[in-house]
Amino acid sequence: MVLVAAVAALMLAGPGAAQAKFFQEWGLAAFGNQSMDIDNGNLNEAGLLFHVAAPLVDNKDIRVDFRLEGLLGTFWDYGSGVEVGVIPGLRLYVGKVKVQPYLEAGIGPTYNSLDIQELGIGFNFLSYGGVGLRLPLGDKTSLEFGYRLRHISNAGLDDRNHGVTSSQLQIGFAIAF
Repeated sequence: MVLVAAVAALMLAGPGAAQAKFFQEWGLAAFGNQSMDIDNGNLNEAGLLFHVAAPLVDNKDIRVDFRLEGLLGTFWDYGSGVEVGVIPGLRLYVGKVKVQPYLEAGIGPTYNSLDIQELGIGFNFLSYGGVGLRLPLGDKTSLEFGYRLRHISNAGLDDRNHGVTSSQLQIGFAIAF
């Protein structure tokens, strides 16, 4: 986790005063998940997502951002434990309208302390696809509401690999810098 923080700090610092920063936004979101495919009960999770974002494409019709998210969550009901991860992804904004709809997707490594049949080992991969709305609150701040369908799996690294698919609701804010 210290390594991730150090890399993020270096990226946020930018290459120098003469060049623009790569990451131009940061934000924080709260989320809640409920599993959709566990036979033995519900696996629920709540937590926080911290992100930094960099525009890859920005023209009059679309904007595509590269996002790097840090994840910290806690599970309860069917299994209890914590989850941490770093998930890179892309977010597509369509049109330059005041309330911006978006599509997003990402995949990255996570570690959780769950000991449930569906996941096997603690090292897993999280993939997601989502939709949402971004509402401006000012020149550099915005409020975000989103829904994600996410799947956690160990990608066959362990014999137990059913995986867990869940629905995620999130609310957060973003600040451009």
